[in-house]
Amino acid sequence: MIDSPAAASPGRRWLAGFLVLAMAWLQSLEGFVGPFQADRHAQLSAIARRAAPTSHNGNRLIIKLPKATGFQSMADIPKESVIQPIELSKIHQKKNFWAMSSAGYNVSEVFVRFEGKTPWKRVGEVVHKEGDFREAIQCQYKFLIKRSYFLYKKFRFWYAKSSPVQFGYTDTAGKIVVVDDGPPELGLEPQELKEMLRKSGFVGADKPRHWQKIQKQLKNLYSSKKDHHRTKPWLTKRDFNYRIDAHRWWNPRKYRGRYMEVQTRKRGIVAGTGPSR
Repeated sequence: MIDSPAAASPGRRWLAGFLVLAMAWLQSLEGFVGPFQADRHAQLSAIARRAAPTSHNGNRLIIKLPKATGFQSMADIPKESVIQPIELSKIHQKKNFWAMSSAGYNVSEVFVRFEGKTPWKRVGEVVHKEGDFREAIQCQYKFLIKRSYFLYKKFRFWYAKSSPVQFGYTDTAGKIVVVDDGPPELGLEPQELKEMLRKSGFVGADKPRHWQKIQKQLKNLYSSKKDHHRTKPWLTKRDFNYRIDAHRWWNPRKYRGRYMEVQTRKRGIVAGTGPSR
């Protein structure tokens, strides 16, 4: 005979109430973790099927799971030189010019002017592997501007005005072709600009002789081996370099002996055995 709910013991009534509260809590929790649990069960079932033993006929089900986000191998990570390519400097462009010009590529002079304000002024020479001097001027626009600013004082005056600057190169007929395209576009990829710079080169012109410094004018009066009097003038004083006076850092009064004699007393090295430690 089953007892009525009213006649049930207090312990059974407490247990029934606890079960009701537990079911209600599980139902409320299912709304939050239901999708996550479903995806988790699907992944577990896929992993279980992938790890299942082979059947008798030798075939099994292989499921390729997508790579988890946040984990990348070294092959997936691009190199820093690709993300932030190093921009070629003026020295690189000068080396490119001498290498390409000696190899036989087309070379042209570059001129600058402000139309109606100044005549054509020579800035330097450019080279391009494909003979596209317009591209060579556009990609090296920064170097041409800096060289023009260095060479001519009138350029500094008119460059700050509203008059646009124009560059030009000489064609096969000896005429100056105007290039007013300006610098490269802002949307140009750095990798593309780097490739354009690699295909071209630039060497700047010198100031007129009467505007050069007196030290440079004196160096133009004579020559030396490998042009050392311009780049490494200290190497031209060979007789002086053999004297003690040339080594001003060395004081004979502070001479304490040979290296091993000093280190033997300082470090405890046994003379005659060499470095044992």
